[in-house]
Order: sequence, then structure tokens, then C-alpha cells
Amino acid sequence: MRPDTDQVRRINSNAEAILESITDAFFAVSSEWRFTYVNRHAEQILGREPDDLLGKIIWEEYPGLAGSEFEQAYHLAATDRVPTSFTSFYPDHDRWYEVHVYPAADGISVYFRDVSERMKAQELLRDSEKRFRLMADAIPQMVWLADSDGRAEFFNRQWSTYTGGPFEPANASEVIENFVHPDDRVRTTSAWDAARREGHTFLVEHRIRSASGEYRWFLVRAEPYRDQKTGNILRWFGTSTDVHDRKIAEAAMMKSEQRYRTLFESIDEGFCIIEMIFDKTGKPSDYRFLEINPTFEQQTGLRAAVGKTVRKLVPQHEKNWFEIYGKVATTGESIRFESEAKALNRWFDVYAFRVDHPDERRVAILFKDISSRKRSEDELRQADRRKDEFLAMLAHELRNPLAPIATAAEILKMGRLDDKRVRDTSAIIARQVDHMTSLVNDLLDVSRVTRGLVTLEQRPVDLKVVVDDAVEQVRPMLEARRHRLTVQLAAEPAYVQGDKVRLVQIIANLLNNAAKYTPQQGIIQMAIEVAQNQVELGVSDNGIGIAPELLPDVFGLFAQGERSADRSQGGLGLGLALVKSIVELHGGTVAAKSAGVGKGSQFTIRLPRLAATDDRRDLRHPAAMRHSPAGQLHVMIVDDNRDAAQTLAELLESYGYTVSVAHDAPTALEQAAANAPQAFILDIGLPDMDGYALARKLQTFPDTERAVFIALTGYGRDHDREQSTAARFDHHLMKPVDTPRLCALLAESTAYQIRNR
Repeated sequence: MRPDTDQVRRINSNAEAILESITDAFFAVSSEWRFTYVNRHAEQILGREPDDLLGKIIWEEYPGLAGSEFEQAYHLAATDRVPTSFTSFYPDHDRWYEVHVYPAADGISVYFRDVSERMKAQELLRDSEKRFRLMADAIPQMVWLADSDGRAEFFNRQWSTYTGGPFEPANASEVIENFVHPDDRVRTTSAWDAARREGHTFLVEHRIRSASGEYRWFLVRAEPYRDQKTGNILRWFGTSTDVHDRKIAEAAMMKSEQRYRTLFESIDEGFCIIEMIFDKTGKPSDYRFLEINPTFEQQTGLRAAVGKTVRKLVPQHEKNWFEIYGKVATTGESIRFESEAKALNRWFDVYAFRVDHPDERRVAILFKDISSRKRSEDELRQADRRKDEFLAMLAHELRNPLAPIATAAEILKMGRLDDKRVRDTSAIIARQVDHMTSLVNDLLDVSRVTRGLVTLEQRPVDLKVVVDDAVEQVRPMLEARRHRLTVQLAAEPAYVQGDKVRLVQIIANLLNNAAKYTPQQGIIQMAIEVAQNQVELGVSDNGIGIAPELLPDVFGLFAQGERSADRSQGGLGLGLALVKSIVELHGGTVAAKSAGVGKGSQFTIRLPRLAATDDRRDLRHPAAMRHSPAGQLHVMIVDDNRDAAQTLAELLESYGYTVSVAHDAPTALEQAAANAPQAFILDIGLPDMDGYALARKLQTFPDTERAVFIALTGYGRDHDREQSTAARFDHHLMKPVDTPRLCALLAESTAYQIRNR
């Protein structure tokens, strides 16, 4: 009798509920290796939604499985019908997984869990045990471990070397009976029983028999290691230190003490011993210095510390230091850590351990000043961060000129162009190639200058002539942004010994920098002053200014102002780094000043002045300064790069679309309110309102709220795509545009608009 539909549905529902409730990740694969089920735990680990995996072939979705232990297990279960379990590392996820594979009626079932933390913990445990054994075998003392009942678990190499036999598991009474001098056995047994019973340190001096039958005196010390939750003793950590000479002769002890003192005072690490001080209520209140070595004073700056308390010497010492030493003193657990002593303005690498009897609450501290290393690490992190930011900006700046080049190329490939259209399109390509060439040249210049590969063609040059040539280079940008440039030149010639081409380059860079960071119709001033020994050239503007915290790094190789999505000036931020390097090659200096954000900037170059010379063959007087089914879809392009917007508009018009163009957000909003386009292609890096904000604003208009929004930008990080999604963009495309894909998206939009009329 076959079950009815409702019964089958209930069975499937119950099965799915069970699979979703188990703690393991689970997925099922058919005999055709297609995903048939993925529970929520598998979804979290795989990082993929079930709907994105169901029906897809596992080898195509996860090519990293090919040839791995995972593939072998899956095939074994599917072909030989053999259940398989294993733990393996999956490089694509950089994680360890515990996997159980079972044959199913049609394919296989896979249960798995992420066990990376467990594997790491096991590896750390193995590594810790290995380090412990290596350390134990390296030190001169005998080291041993015993469990809470006194059964021996470990003896180091020094024990077997001294006693002459390999370690064999034994309890405390057997060790005492076989190796301790008969006269010391009762005292040793009594001390051991008391330590175990009361849970305090086991401390005794007794004689131990060597391989040759000789007995020597040893100081034996064992500390209990407790369970942090229950407080029960888990094992004992003991050392046996040879003190035979001290017992035999006081003189030998004094000699040994002298050796210790010499070593103590000669080591290049700071060392001190402190003891805990208690207040009237019996609570720990401070620490007193008992011993210090000379390096202690050098690395802390604290003088004559013996007998004084920590709080007296360092009143502002942080509370965490007292807590750390208090834990060492009370628990006997040693600790190694790095921390900043803000009161001393220094970083220390510290090893602290308890010494003497536990009741004495004394802590020995071995430390090293690592302030220089910490500063270096911080500087490296800052440099690495600036480098990453620079590379991101480089990628963005290279994508921008590629967009109009690619679009212009598409236009040229279409043919049927008149001569004017071909000339205009070719001119766009030429301009953008020039821009890319300038970027690459800046990179090459920085590389050559920083490696000392630049050779200057030095000769007498009048800096006023150099200024004229530099202004000519920057004039197109000044005129495009409608800046007013004033130049004030010294009356007398301003001769310097230098490379004219490089001098033109650095002045042009300063003017270019001022133009980029000064709003339209801004004021830029340049002046040359001649003193007896130097020529001073200054460039100032009333632009965005420089924040005080950025001024020290403004000439850095990877340093630049804030890089936000609305940054539209372009460039790689290498200009000022080049200026500084080339000025210094000429024996000069360059400095930057700013009263703050929004208060303009001033850059000043000072070069050694050259005495009057008759060699004027390469000099000329500066010229007078000049005054500075597509037809049914309406698409709006918003991009402040006019070439990019123009070429893309021409391309879309050639496909029959109705296209309007805006170069800023206010114009786009005005045109959209009047014409209601059905699709928008928005650049993100707009100068006044970024593309995300513009999209949100357009979506509030009744006639454009249902339009299709496409982001076209040079920013392609995951964060940028997340912002596009949050701003309700339908698509996020990278520059240069993939024309076939864009046309396909617009074609889909056309069909959508027709269906929803």
C-alpha cells in the first residue's frame, strides 16, 4: 500500500527538520554529483546559500576538491558503497574538517564539521610538550614530573645521565628507596607526604646516588600544578639542583655566590626581585625591590631602587602590572608577556616567576626594553598601510582612462563614421593615453630618483625662465578649473645650478598639486625671492588645506590626503615625493605649511643661489604671463570624466538609445526631474555628491524610483559592491566598461520597461 501525498510530505518535512536540527553540517549529492540538499550549518561553513548550490555539480562549484582526500572519500562511498570518516585540511578554506561520508540511495550523504580550532589546539599542545622536553633536557638541573598520587611521569636527560639508567615509571616511595641516601629517606618521605596533604611546595635537601655509587647533595623542589576550576592538584613539577659543594664547604658556596653575582650583574637584560607588601588588613598593597642589576637601571631609568617600593618610584604605574605580579606571587605560575609601561614611556618583554618559599611572595623579573622594536613595528605597519592605499589608488587611476579608451575603440570598430567623429574619437584616445603615460612616468621617476639612478644635467639656469615653462605645462588644467594664477618674480635674475627639465618638473608638480586641491575659481599664487645665498620659490593656494597630522608625511612616497569615493582630482600622490627628491638632488629643501583643513596650503622651495655668470646661451627671458529595441529606453549617464561620458553616450546612441549626459549631481537631478529616464549609469566618484547618495536621491522621485540603476566605477572591492547593493543599484560594473554586458543589461531593462507600461 503506497502512502498518500500528505504522509510523504510529513515524512519529508520531519526529515528536513532533523537535518536542520543536527549540530553537524550536512549536504547530500546525487549520483550525478549534484547537490540535492544543504542544511543551515553547511550553508554557514560553505558561505553559500542552498539555492545557490542545489542542482549544481560539486566538482564545478568546489574545484579545490579535485585530487584531494575529500574526492577519494566521496568516490569510495559512491562507487564501493563504503562509509568513510577522516579529518583533512582543505586549502581553499584554510580550515580543517572532520568528515563522515555515507552511501545513500541516490548518491552520498556528507556530514562534516569545522575542527580547525581543535587541530590547532592539538598542534599547540604537541609543540608545547616538545618545547618543554627540549628545555628540560637543556638545563643543568634534573627535572621531573609526577602525578597527584606521586607516580613519576617524566625525568629529563640529566636524571638518567647522573643515575646511570633509563627512566622507568615508578612512584615516589620507589624513587626514594632506590636513589635517596638511607639517612635521608624518612625526612624526604615526611616532607613529600606533608606537601601532598597540605598542597604546598615540596622542598627538601637530600643525597642522591650517582651511577658510580657516589652520593651528592641536591636541593629538591616541586610545585603543585592545580586544576583552575576545582583547585585539585593535577601534577607536580620538580627540579633537583646539585648543592653538594654548598653542603661540603662554605667557601665553595661563597665562590658560587660570586659567580652568580657576576652573571647577575653582567647579563644584558634587566633583572630584579620584588616582594609583596601587605597593608594593615592583610591585603597586597605594593612591592618592594630586593635586588636589581645594573641593566635594570639602564632600561627603566630608576635609580637606587633597592629597599624602595614600586609605588614610591613610579606613582603612576599601571594597575595591570601589580595584578600580573600578584598572580605570579600567589599562584607560583610563571608568565611571559609584552606590555607597555606608560608611566615609563617604554615597552618591555617580561618573564616573571616566583622565587623562594611561597609564603615569602617574592617574584623574580627578567625583562628587556623593546621600545625601539615596537616603534619600528608601528612604523612598518603604517608604511604597509600607506603602500596598500597607494596601490588601490593606482588601480583606480589606471582604470579611469581605460574607460573612454575602450569605449572609443568600440565606436571606431563600428565604422560608418564621418571624418569629424573619427578625429574627435581619436583625440579622446590620445588624451587618455597621455594621461596614462603621465601616471607611468611618475612611477618610473619615483623609482629612478629613490634608487639614485637620476643624473642631473646641471648648468646655470634662471629660475624665472623655468617658472614660465612650468606654467605653460599646467595652464590647461588651470583654465579648465577656472583658477586665477598670479606670479610675482624678483627683479634680478634668479640663477641656480641645476637641470632645467627637472626644475620645470618640480614647479609644474607644485602648481598641478595646487590646482587639483583648490576648488574651481580658486586663487593660486607663486612668487620668487632672491637672497644673497639662496633663491626661494613659493606656491600657495586657498584650497582644501592640509590637516596638521598629515603635514609631517606630506612628502612621503605613499602618503596622500584622504582617499574617499568622491575624490575626483586624480593622480597617484607621487608629485610631492618627486618634488622633495629632486629638490634635494639640487642641494635644496622644500617645506609645506597649512593653517588646517579648508585654509589653503603653501609650499616653499629653497635652492642655493648661483653667482652671476656669463653662460647664458640656454637662458631666455620669460614671456609675459597669459591670463590664466533600444529606441524605447531613455538612459542618463552621470560621470565627471567628460571624455568617458561623451564616448559612452555616443556608443549607446549608435545602438539607438536616447541618451542624456550630466557631469555632476545637481545637473543630473535637474535633468531627471524634467525628463524621467528609465535607466541611469552613475559614476561613484563624483565631485559633489557620490554616486551612492545620488542614486538614493533619484529613487525618491516618483518618475524615476522604478528606474534601473547601474554603477560604473573604478572601485571594485567587496566593500564598494556592498555599498552599491545598500544604495539599491541593480548592477555594479567596473571601468573600463564591458560593452556587450552593458548592452545586454540595457536590453533587459528595455524589455522590463515595455512589460510594465
